[in-house]
Amino acid sequence: LSLAACGGTPSAEPLSINLTEFYEEMFNTVFPDPDNSPSLMALEGDMLTQAYPGLADIETKQCLVYTPMITAVAYEVALVEVADAADVQAVKDIFQARIDSQIEGGAFYPATVEAWQNQSHIVERENYVALFVGEGSEQMVELFNAAGSTETPAE
Repeated sequence: LSLAACGGTPSAEPLSINLTEFYEEMFNTVFPDPDNSPSLMALEGDMLTQAYPGLADIETKQCLVYTPMITAVAYEVALVEVADAADVQAVKDIFQARIDSQIEGGAFYPATVEAWQNQSHIVERENYVALFVGEGSEQMVELFNAAGSTETPAE
């Protein structure tokens, strides 16, 4: 018994999500009609630094941020895999600061402020942190929570 106890149970494989593939699949699932889906663009460089101060200072393995091309549209998706689990809370804090800044005047229109207040979700899974904002964000959270799962559906 002591040998079995020393060996312990084998640890589960770490979560692995290709965030680019996840984003594309998630977007197409939540918005199946391209004529009625929000137009989002990737934020990079200075634009990313302005919208998410401090994020560029964190070592990430993957970092994707999509924001609407028009400020009157209340959608945003940010997906990050940190290199060090100790940085998860910092990313969550940066995402919360983004939500707060939009509620406190960054979002210009009442409907966008309301979306930031009521349809913003920060989700953490191991070294992954996601921010989903806008209509359909609850479904985005569900899809993110299922991504990378090794479980197979029951037949």
